[in-house]
Amino acid sequence: MSPRTLPPIVEHQNDPEMLRLLRAASASHARAQRLASGHVVVSTVLAVGAVVGVFVPVALTPLSLVGLVWAVVYAVGASTWTKNEFRRAALLQETFDTRLFGLPWNHVLVSRGPSADEISRLARHYRGSPTRLRDYYEIQDLPRPFDVVACQLQNLGWGSRIRRRYAGFVRTGLVLWCAAGVLVGVLNRMPLTDVLMHWYVPSLGLLLLGVDTYQAQQDTVAAREHARKALLTRTEQYARAGALEAQAAGMLSLARQVQDVLLQTRLTQARVPNWFFNRFLDTDRADFAAAMDELGRLVATPTTASGQG
Repeated sequence: MSPRTLPPIVEHQNDPEMLRLLRAASASHARAQRLASGHVVVSTVLAVGAVVGVFVPVALTPLSLVGLVWAVVYAVGASTWTKNEFRRAALLQETFDTRLFGLPWNHVLVSRGPSADEISRLARHYRGSPTRLRDYYEIQDLPRPFDVVACQLQNLGWGSRIRRRYAGFVRTGLVLWCAAGVLVGVLNRMPLTDVLMHWYVPSLGLLLLGVDTYQAQQDTVAAREHARKALLTRTEQYARAGALEAQAAGMLSLARQVQDVLLQTRLTQARVPNWFFNRFLDTDRADFAAAMDELGRLVATPTTASGQG
Protein backbone atom coordinates (compact mmCIF):
# COMPACT_ATOMS: atom_id res chain seq x y z
CA MET A 1 0.00 0.00 0.00
CA SER A 2 1.47 3.34 -1.00
CA PRO A 3 1.65 6.23 1.50
CA ARG A 4 -1.08 8.13 -0.36
CA THR A 5 -3.62 5.30 -0.06
CA LEU A 6 -3.04 4.62 3.63
CA PRO A 7 -6.19 5.26 5.68
CA PRO A 8 -5.99 7.88 8.45
CA ILE A 9 -4.38 6.50 11.61
CA VAL A 10 -7.25 7.68 13.82
CA GLU A 11 -9.55 5.38 11.83
CA HIS A 12 -7.20 2.58 10.81
CA GLN A 13 -6.18 1.79 14.42
CA ASN A 14 -9.76 0.69 15.14
CA ASP A 15 -10.01 -1.74 12.22
CA PRO A 16 -10.73 -5.36 13.27
CA GLU A 17 -7.30 -6.56 12.08
CA MET A 18 -5.51 -3.86 14.06
CA LEU A 19 -7.57 -4.48 17.20
CA ARG A 20 -6.74 -8.19 16.94
CA LEU A 21 -3.05 -7.29 16.90
CA LEU A 22 -3.53 -5.08 19.94
CA ARG A 23 -5.31 -7.88 21.79
CA ALA A 24 -2.41 -10.22 21.03
CA ALA A 25 0.17 -7.63 22.10
CA SER A 26 -1.73 -6.84 25.30
CA ALA A 27 -2.07 -10.53 26.18
CA SER A 28 1.64 -11.07 25.61
CA HIS A 29 2.56 -7.99 27.66
CA ALA A 30 0.30 -9.26 30.44
CA ARG A 31 2.15 -12.58 30.47
CA ALA A 32 5.52 -10.81 30.60
CA GLN A 33 4.27 -8.64 33.46
CA ARG A 34 3.01 -11.70 35.36
CA LEU A 35 6.44 -13.31 35.09
CA ALA A 36 8.11 -10.11 36.23
CA SER A 37 5.62 -9.80 39.09
CA GLY A 38 6.30 -13.42 40.06
CA HIS A 39 9.98 -12.65 40.37
CA VAL A 40 9.17 -9.64 42.53
CA VAL A 41 6.85 -11.67 44.78
CA VAL A 42 9.37 -14.50 45.32
CA SER A 43 12.20 -12.04 45.91
CA THR A 44 10.09 -9.96 48.29
CA VAL A 45 8.97 -12.99 50.31
CA LEU A 46 12.60 -14.04 50.75
CA ALA A 47 13.57 -10.48 51.64
CA VAL A 48 10.82 -10.28 54.26
CA GLY A 49 12.03 -13.64 55.51
CA ALA A 50 15.31 -11.92 56.27
CA VAL A 51 13.48 -9.73 58.76
CA VAL A 52 11.96 -12.79 60.41
CA GLY A 53 15.34 -14.50 60.47
CA VAL A 54 16.91 -11.69 62.44
CA PHE A 55 14.48 -12.30 65.29
CA VAL A 56 14.11 -16.09 64.87
CA PRO A 57 17.69 -17.39 64.74
CA VAL A 58 16.69 -20.96 63.86
CA ALA A 59 15.43 -19.71 60.48
CA LEU A 60 18.59 -17.83 59.57
CA THR A 61 20.50 -20.58 57.78
CA PRO A 62 17.57 -21.97 55.72
CA LEU A 63 16.52 -18.48 54.63
CA SER A 64 20.05 -17.54 53.65
CA LEU A 65 20.43 -20.72 51.61
CA VAL A 66 17.07 -20.29 49.87
CA GLY A 67 17.83 -16.63 49.15
CA LEU A 68 21.20 -17.54 47.64
CA VAL A 69 19.65 -20.29 45.49
CA TRP A 70 16.96 -17.93 44.21
CA ALA A 71 19.58 -15.31 43.34
CA VAL A 72 21.45 -17.91 41.29
CA VAL A 73 18.24 -19.12 39.61
CA TYR A 74 17.30 -15.56 38.72
CA ALA A 75 20.76 -14.73 37.37
CA VAL A 76 21.08 -17.95 35.35
CA GLY A 77 17.64 -18.61 33.91
CA ALA A 78 14.63 -16.79 35.29
CA SER A 79 15.57 -13.38 33.94
CA THR A 80 16.26 -14.85 30.49
CA TRP A 81 12.84 -16.50 30.42
CA THR A 82 11.18 -13.20 31.24
CA LYS A 83 13.21 -11.33 28.62
CA ASN A 84 12.03 -13.82 25.99
CA GLU A 85 8.47 -12.86 26.88
CA PHE A 86 9.41 -9.18 26.64
CA ARG A 87 10.74 -9.88 23.15
CA ARG A 88 7.56 -11.54 21.92
CA ALA A 89 5.40 -8.73 23.29
CA ALA A 90 7.70 -6.14 21.69
CA LEU A 91 7.49 -7.81 18.27
CA LEU A 92 3.71 -7.86 18.43
CA GLN A 93 3.67 -4.16 19.27
CA GLU A 94 6.13 -3.52 16.45
CA THR A 95 3.87 -5.37 14.03
CA PHE A 96 0.94 -3.18 15.07
CA ASP A 97 2.94 0.03 14.73
CA THR A 98 4.55 -0.73 11.37
CA ARG A 99 1.23 -1.75 9.81
CA LEU A 100 -0.54 1.27 11.27
CA PHE A 101 2.17 3.73 10.25
CA GLY A 102 2.87 2.13 6.87
CA LEU A 103 6.57 1.70 7.72
CA PRO A 104 8.75 -1.13 6.37
CA TRP A 105 9.83 -3.96 8.66
CA ASN A 106 13.50 -3.74 9.70
CA HIS A 107 14.74 -7.21 8.72
CA VAL A 108 18.28 -6.31 9.84
CA LEU A 109 17.19 -5.66 13.41
CA VAL A 110 14.63 -8.50 13.57
CA SER A 111 14.37 -11.14 10.86
CA ARG A 112 10.59 -11.49 10.97
CA GLY A 113 7.54 -10.67 13.02
CA PRO A 114 5.03 -13.02 14.68
CA SER A 115 3.11 -15.40 12.44
CA ALA A 116 -0.60 -15.04 11.74
CA ASP A 117 -1.47 -18.16 13.76
CA GLU A 118 0.50 -16.87 16.77
CA ILE A 119 -1.30 -13.53 16.59
CA SER A 120 -4.66 -15.30 16.44
CA ARG A 121 -3.79 -17.59 19.36
CA LEU A 122 -2.58 -14.80 21.60
CA ALA A 123 -5.51 -12.54 20.72
CA ARG A 124 -7.87 -15.17 22.14
CA HIS A 125 -6.03 -14.92 25.47
CA TYR A 126 -6.87 -11.24 25.89
CA ARG A 127 -9.11 -10.79 28.95
CA GLY A 128 -9.50 -7.03 29.07
CA SER A 129 -12.34 -4.84 27.91
CA PRO A 130 -12.70 -4.60 24.10
CA THR A 131 -13.33 -0.86 24.34
CA ARG A 132 -10.07 -0.31 26.23
CA LEU A 133 -8.03 -0.87 23.06
CA ARG A 134 -10.01 1.46 20.82
CA ASP A 135 -8.37 4.78 19.94
CA TYR A 136 -5.04 3.41 21.15
CA TYR A 137 -3.18 6.51 19.98
CA GLU A 138 -4.85 9.65 21.28
CA ILE A 139 -3.98 11.98 18.42
CA GLN A 140 -5.70 14.42 16.10
CA ASP A 141 -6.48 13.59 12.49
CA LEU A 142 -3.27 14.98 11.00
CA PRO A 143 -1.89 14.67 7.45
CA ARG A 144 0.85 12.16 6.77
CA PRO A 145 3.65 12.08 7.97
CA PHE A 146 2.59 14.30 10.90
CA ASP A 147 0.17 11.60 12.10
CA VAL A 148 3.05 9.10 12.33
CA VAL A 149 5.16 11.69 14.15
CA ALA A 150 2.34 12.36 16.61
CA CYS A 151 2.05 8.68 17.53
CA GLN A 152 5.80 8.31 17.95
CA LEU A 153 6.09 11.45 20.05
CA GLN A 154 3.36 10.07 22.27
CA ASN A 155 5.24 6.78 22.61
CA LEU A 156 8.56 8.50 23.29
CA GLY A 157 7.33 11.21 25.65
CA TRP A 158 4.74 9.29 27.62
CA GLY A 159 6.95 6.21 27.84
CA SER A 160 9.95 8.20 29.03
CA ARG A 161 7.98 9.96 31.73
CA ILE A 162 6.38 6.86 33.22
CA ARG A 163 9.62 4.84 33.05
CA ARG A 164 11.66 7.60 34.67
CA ARG A 165 9.07 7.77 37.42
CA TYR A 166 9.11 3.99 37.87
CA ALA A 167 12.92 3.90 37.94
CA GLY A 168 12.84 6.45 40.76
CA PHE A 169 10.28 4.36 42.62
CA VAL A 170 12.46 1.24 42.33
CA ARG A 171 15.59 3.13 43.35
CA THR A 172 13.86 4.49 46.44
CA GLY A 173 12.78 1.00 47.43
CA LEU A 174 16.31 -0.35 47.06
CA VAL A 175 17.80 2.47 49.11
CA LEU A 176 15.22 2.06 51.89
CA TRP A 177 15.75 -1.70 52.04
CA CYS A 178 19.53 -1.38 52.24
CA ALA A 179 19.23 1.36 54.87
CA ALA A 180 16.85 -0.81 56.89
CA GLY A 181 19.44 -3.60 56.94
CA VAL A 182 22.06 -1.23 58.28
CA LEU A 183 19.64 0.12 60.90
CA VAL A 184 18.66 -3.37 62.09
CA GLY A 185 22.31 -4.35 62.31
CA VAL A 186 23.20 -1.28 64.38
CA LEU A 187 20.22 -1.58 66.73
CA ASN A 188 20.92 -5.27 67.35
CA ARG A 189 24.70 -4.78 67.48
CA MET A 190 25.17 -7.44 64.85
CA PRO A 191 28.60 -8.10 63.31
CA LEU A 192 28.96 -7.07 59.68
CA THR A 193 29.16 -10.68 58.53
CA ASP A 194 25.86 -11.46 60.28
CA VAL A 195 24.16 -8.48 58.65
CA LEU A 196 25.39 -9.59 55.24
CA MET A 197 24.41 -13.23 55.73
CA HIS A 198 21.11 -12.72 57.50
CA TRP A 199 19.75 -9.64 55.76
CA TYR A 200 21.33 -9.09 52.39
CA VAL A 201 21.92 -12.67 51.20
CA PRO A 202 18.24 -13.71 51.60
CA SER A 203 17.22 -10.53 49.74
CA LEU A 204 19.92 -10.81 47.08
CA GLY A 205 17.39 -11.85 44.43
CA LEU A 206 15.28 -8.78 45.14
CA LEU A 207 18.32 -6.52 45.02
CA LEU A 208 19.50 -7.99 41.70
CA LEU A 209 16.01 -7.65 40.23
CA GLY A 210 15.74 -4.07 41.46
CA VAL A 211 19.12 -3.06 40.05
CA ASP A 212 18.34 -4.73 36.69
CA THR A 213 14.98 -2.97 36.52
CA TYR A 214 16.39 0.42 37.46
CA GLN A 215 19.23 0.25 34.93
CA ALA A 216 16.98 -0.98 32.13
CA GLN A 217 14.44 1.78 32.76
CA GLN A 218 17.15 4.45 32.87
CA ASP A 219 18.67 3.18 29.60
CA THR A 220 15.23 3.24 28.01
CA VAL A 221 14.57 6.80 29.18
CA ALA A 222 17.91 8.04 27.82
CA ALA A 223 17.40 6.43 24.40
CA ARG A 224 13.82 7.64 24.04
CA GLU A 225 14.55 11.18 25.17
CA HIS A 226 17.35 11.45 22.62
CA ALA A 227 15.06 10.16 19.86
CA ARG A 228 12.22 12.48 20.92
CA LYS A 229 14.43 15.58 20.73
CA ALA A 230 15.77 14.58 17.31
CA LEU A 231 12.26 13.91 15.99
CA LEU A 232 10.88 17.18 17.36
CA THR A 233 13.71 19.21 15.84
CA ARG A 234 13.35 17.58 12.41
CA THR A 235 9.56 17.92 12.48
CA GLU A 236 9.75 21.64 13.21
CA GLN A 237 12.25 22.10 10.38
CA TYR A 238 10.01 20.14 8.02
CA ALA A 239 6.96 22.22 8.98
CA ARG A 240 8.81 25.56 8.66
CA ALA A 241 9.96 24.55 5.19
CA GLY A 242 6.32 24.17 4.16
CA ALA A 243 5.94 20.41 4.65
CA LEU A 244 6.94 19.78 1.06
CA GLU A 245 5.87 16.45 -0.42
CA ALA A 246 9.40 15.94 -1.74
CA GLN A 247 10.69 15.86 1.85
CA ALA A 248 8.01 13.52 3.20
CA ALA A 249 10.07 10.43 2.33
CA GLY A 250 12.91 11.77 4.47
CA MET A 251 10.54 12.24 7.41
CA LEU A 252 9.28 8.68 7.04
CA SER A 253 12.86 7.43 6.89
CA LEU A 254 13.51 9.21 10.18
CA ALA A 255 10.30 7.70 11.55
CA ARG A 256 11.67 4.25 10.75
CA GLN A 257 14.83 5.07 12.71
CA VAL A 258 12.74 6.28 15.63
CA GLN A 259 10.74 3.06 15.45
CA ASP A 260 14.02 1.14 15.75
CA VAL A 261 14.69 2.94 19.04
CA LEU A 262 11.23 2.07 20.31
CA LEU A 263 11.65 -1.57 19.33
CA GLN A 264 15.11 -1.93 20.85
CA THR A 265 13.96 -0.47 24.16
CA ARG A 266 10.88 -2.72 24.19
CA LEU A 267 12.82 -5.91 23.50
CA THR A 268 14.40 -6.16 26.95
CA GLN A 269 11.92 -4.42 29.24
CA ALA A 270 8.20 -4.90 29.76
CA ARG A 271 5.81 -2.05 30.31
CA VAL A 272 5.63 -0.73 33.84
CA PRO A 273 2.99 -2.45 36.02
CA ASN A 274 -0.57 -1.46 35.18
CA TRP A 275 -1.30 -0.27 38.72
CA PHE A 276 1.63 2.15 38.49
CA PHE A 277 0.69 3.35 35.00
CA ASN A 278 -2.96 3.90 35.97
CA ARG A 279 -1.95 5.80 39.09
CA PHE A 280 -0.81 8.75 36.94
CA LEU A 281 -2.95 8.15 33.86
CA ASP A 282 -5.28 11.14 34.09
CA THR A 283 -2.58 13.76 34.67
CA ASP A 284 -0.27 12.29 32.03
CA ARG A 285 -3.12 12.13 29.50
CA ALA A 286 -3.90 15.81 30.06
CA ASP A 287 -0.25 16.80 29.62
CA PHE A 288 0.19 14.87 26.40
CA ALA A 289 -3.13 16.09 25.02
CA ALA A 290 -1.63 19.56 25.35
CA ALA A 291 1.47 18.38 23.49
CA MET A 292 -0.72 17.01 20.69
CA ASP A 293 -2.56 20.35 20.50
CA GLU A 294 0.78 22.10 20.07
CA LEU A 295 1.72 19.74 17.25
CA GLY A 296 -1.67 20.39 15.64
CA ARG A 297 -1.02 24.15 15.73
CA LEU A 298 2.41 23.60 14.18
CA VAL A 299 0.85 21.68 11.31
CA ALA A 300 -1.89 24.27 10.81
CA THR A 301 0.35 27.35 10.94
CA PRO A 302 3.95 26.10 10.81
CA THR A 303 5.80 29.43 10.71
CA THR A 304 3.74 31.13 13.42
CA ALA A 305 3.58 28.14 15.74
CA SER A 306 7.30 27.48 15.49
CA GLY A 307 8.14 31.06 16.38
CA GLN A 308 6.07 31.10 19.56
CA GLY A 309 8.34 28.94 21.67
